[in-house]
Amino acid sequence: MTAAGKALPGPFSGSFVGIDVGENFLDLAIVDSRPRALIFKRVALDGLNGTACGTLAQRIKDAAPELDARATALVDSPRWPRDLDWSRGTHRRDPAPRGREVDAVLRQIFRTLVAVAAGKAETAVKVRMSGLSMFPTPRYDYFSRCARDPRCKPHLSAIAAELFGALLPDELSGDDGDARESAPSGGAIFTRFMLAGFATYRALELLGVHAFESYPDLQLRLSSLSTELPPKGRRSEALAARRRIVASLATRLRLRDTPVPATLDQADAAALALAAAVCARRGALWVISNPYEGRFMLALEARQARVLAGSGIATIPSCKAG
Repeated sequence: MTAAGKALPGPFSGSFVGIDVGENFLDLAIVDSRPRALIFKRVALDGLNGTACGTLAQRIKDAAPELDARATALVDSPRWPRDLDWSRGTHRRDPAPRGREVDAVLRQIFRTLVAVAAGKAETAVKVRMSGLSMFPTPRYDYFSRCARDPRCKPHLSAIAAELFGALLPDELSGDDGDARESAPSGGAIFTRFMLAGFATYRALELLGVHAFESYPDLQLRLSSLSTELPPKGRRSEALAARRRIVASLATRLRLRDTPVPATLDQADAAALALAAAVCARRGALWVISNPYEGRFMLALEARQARVLAGSGIATIPSCKAG
């Protein structure tokens, strides 16, 4: 199957929400057109058990009642393990890719847009040419090992039991043993939070909210190609840079109320929501979709969308327009 990404047609009458997924919380940034405001909300994940996704959906609804079928959510997390078919639940992909196909397309898109911006004669500022770094989405057995580690948070184990219950009994039964990834010590501290992301998509589906994967680092860089984005390890510098980009996006929307992000998580969520709201009016919401991996959204300026429309770079097997 071969097709290209394309702009998502409007109009968009509902809210845009950026969701930063953490291990213990979801940080929501909501751009609501009615009061013309940016609103921050936090949803706790602790205590999820039994019907974890349904409970999470209710918590999101309680925190943000404005999210309904008109809303568009951009989630900072993969939708599913890379060796499973998200459209068929726990069905395995055969063969499983060594890396996600959506990620390969995104790297090509980023390289193309940065190169075009750097090559423009009228560009008065230096555009950074560093590559796009994306942490690979692990295979299912990685998350299964995380969930079974006694040090894993109970709510993450409960999410895994609900989503992968049919697979858990035979997680170590044998196929592809050489390709398995071992969970880091401590119950996969860095990536096990993706389990919360998987549950977030299910919860949004229950609420009728249109959900897309997004990636704050990529979106921040596309929204301000001339801005150096310090790594999060340099926390004060990283937050300051993100605040500047968020403020610029909010100014373009002429919001009446724009609170300053207090944390990196809030800033990332705000960048996703604001960029989408800006580009829904003045650019394009560009969607790359994959029948196994789901839908990824980029908020693009009009010029960036025109470059992609004529480039053909997203013509990748198994990737198609959303």
